[in-house]
Amino acid sequence: MVANTLIEIYTLIFAWNLYVAIWDVLAGTGIVLVPFIFALINNFKDNYEEGDALSAIKGVELSLVGMVLVLMLCVIPYKGWEVSLATLKYDLEAPDCHPPLNTEGSGNNTSTAYDDSFSGMGGIGVYKPVAWALVEFISTAITHTAIKSMSCVNNYEFMLMRISEVSIQSPELRKRVRDFYETCYKVALKRFEENPLALPANISEVEDIDWIGSRIFQNTLNEFYQHPSAYVRNMDMYGFTRQAAIRPSDAANETGANPTCKEVWAGEEGPGVVNTALGLRQLILNDIPQDQAGDILDDWMDWGSQVLTVGVADGATKEDLIIKMILQADAANLSSQTEVDLSNNFDTEKAWYKAAADSFFAGAGMLTSVDQFLQSHTMRQLVKVAGPMLLALIQMVVIMAAPFVMVLGHYRLSAFTSVALAYFTFEFINAIWAASFWFDNHILDIYMSQAGWLDIATNGFLVSAVSAGAIILLPGVWMAIMAYAGSGMVRGMGMGGIGGGQAAGANSFNGATRRMGGAAYGRMNSGGGKGGAK
Repeated sequence: MVANTLIEIYTLIFAWNLYVAIWDVLAGTGIVLVPFIFALINNFKDNYEEGDALSAIKGVELSLVGMVLVLMLCVIPYKGWEVSLATLKYDLEAPDCHPPLNTEGSGNNTSTAYDDSFSGMGGIGVYKPVAWALVEFISTAITHTAIKSMSCVNNYEFMLMRISEVSIQSPELRKRVRDFYETCYKVALKRFEENPLALPANISEVEDIDWIGSRIFQNTLNEFYQHPSAYVRNMDMYGFTRQAAIRPSDAANETGANPTCKEVWAGEEGPGVVNTALGLRQLILNDIPQDQAGDILDDWMDWGSQVLTVGVADGATKEDLIIKMILQADAANLSSQTEVDLSNNFDTEKAWYKAAADSFFAGAGMLTSVDQFLQSHTMRQLVKVAGPMLLALIQMVVIMAAPFVMVLGHYRLSAFTSVALAYFTFEFINAIWAASFWFDNHILDIYMSQAGWLDIATNGFLVSAVSAGAIILLPGVWMAIMAYAGSGMVRGMGMGGIGGGQAAGANSFNGATRRMGGAAYGRMNSGGGKGGAK
């Protein structure tokens, strides 16, 4: 038995353990014999009324043989093969170019928190019917092969989710960022509004004046962060050195180190100075933590930055991009302590139609800022994580319901086929979501890297619409197709075959059993189940 998701390891063991318990209760109370009793009574009743004893005997023989075969293969757990956490193997397949390390192994050693949480299931051994083993094998094999055939793609959504959860951890660094905003950025922004520069039409994200590390503010000589009045006093407490001979701001003040705003952001500079004091930029980079998936900054520099860049980007640009996103995603936390607003709302040359579009999209609940964009992708990513868990729970319910379905279905092969098709239908949703994952990240790459920054309203709307539609609509379409095809298949099986009426001599028996169980089968034709094991 092979699971496709970590949670499925435990839902499978739990479900088959309950299946055996439920079947034992049904067998111990004699309920499992009820379909045989009804079959005999109704078959003889209908045929004796017509005076055809030979047909009655033939019908009973053929029908009972079919029911017994279905019972043996599809219902009764096979005691010759025990399955436990130690024997259950998992194999996680996803079109992710950077999958986690624990993608395969045994159920009792996943190297995750699941091992401790479900350690109580280690001593459970379960059994299942032979036909169910085949159904699980085929369902998982098809799903696994479909996912494996997809080429890999960078998991940009997960990367953005990781960034959205980053906040400045150091209280001292948070205070320095707030002070820099008040002392340097707000003053530079006001100076720009009073005497604006002619900005390029396609200004890059790192140059844009909508964040405190704007390269325009840093690099414009004798303006903004290098203006004679743009300096921060008494920074010697943070390692800056007084350089009165070469730093005009130090010469203008009798004591202390008073570096320019550019130095406070980028680090101390000047003749003979070799980074004696780190700037806020480097301190923020050093503050980026690691998470369970690894080093966020390393992954961003390696592949994550491709979601926002086209072609080859230098390391400094990649670093500025992640700093900008972290600051803007963390703006809510900063503004809770001060009036800092880093939410990307500082465009000074916005035409009326752009302002109107922003108002429309904001009124429609669409996302127009980086922090909101990252939060929305975090929610979608969490839905994609929760989705397979829900499918595993649905699979568990289908397995638990199978004994009742077979008893109420008079051990007909069509009843088992209905449950098996539902099981496969839900199992294959994993492949549909994998395809959605593949397209989502490619579309995210197209609209974010080639069409601009994250906070373009149309970009956010397009990516959100495609992602949400793929998560919800595609599985719905798949289930509708399978429900239509599966119901036709089951109806066809009801015309003959094992457990569903075996020959012309069983026609009257079929009529009786259909009267008793037809309603139950009609409901089962579109039944649900989620798989992921074989």
